[in-house]
Amino acid sequence: MISGSRIKQVALDRVITYGLRYLIMSLCATSLLVIAGCSKKPKTIEDTAPNAVYDGYAKSKAFPVVASGVDPMIDDLEDGDLKGLKADGRNWSWSQFDDSSDGIQVLTIQQLPDAPGAGDNVLYLKGGDWKYSGAGVNAYLVNRTAPQPFGYYDASLFSGIQFWVKATGISSLTIQITTPETTTVDDGGFCIQGCADPVEIRCSVGNNWQLIQLPFDSFTLPTYNEPGLLDPSRIKGISFSIESLNDYEVWLDELSFFQ
Repeated sequence: MISGSRIKQVALDRVITYGLRYLIMSLCATSLLVIAGCSKKPKTIEDTAPNAVYDGYAKSKAFPVVASGVDPMIDDLEDGDLKGLKADGRNWSWSQFDDSSDGIQVLTIQQLPDAPGAGDNVLYLKGGDWKYSGAGVNAYLVNRTAPQPFGYYDASLFSGIQFWVKATGISSLTIQITTPETTTVDDGGFCIQGCADPVEIRCSVGNNWQLIQLPFDSFTLPTYNEPGLLDPSRIKGISFSIESLNDYEVWLDELSFFQ
């Protein structure tokens, strides 16, 4: 005959066993939901900003400038000014940006005997004393192409961009490629608020000239670390960001596409 205490112990063991099973099943189900949610990858840059607000007028005026592929050189600086080469539909000028603090940045053309290009002209930036994120330069490739400034560049015939660079005071340079969807209306895009981040890549730089080649599919979104989201047929501009609060000098030469 089984004692009452034995029956109670068996019942308690069953309760504990079923409780543990339920807990394990719940944890597994939760883990599957989390994994399923995390595995939902964005297919486009716009997917990462579902609440973005766009300007309807600017969007209606947006137009493509399609590269023929005959002239991949974006700017070799040999004309001695800050206007980019007017070639293959591109019409633009170098522009600066910064973190709106009390720092300073000078942008000009400099002549160097060791310039890697055909001539001795290079793009030269010198700055420092920024308080937040630093500064940099933009190349909005078709901002001077009428009707201003809503054009974007179709570079789908090319595989990526390349340039020569050397620098002091920094060890890396962040390159971003923007699209109309990631660019505000003030800069020729059609985003008003909640804009998606542009794709980017960080490159190591040093005191000696080096040629940097960046395939389009190597650019990633900083939040998702997801490559391949850039549509090269919708390029608004190329940005070189110097994320430093210290003094720096940067030299750039022969920015171009490559196939």
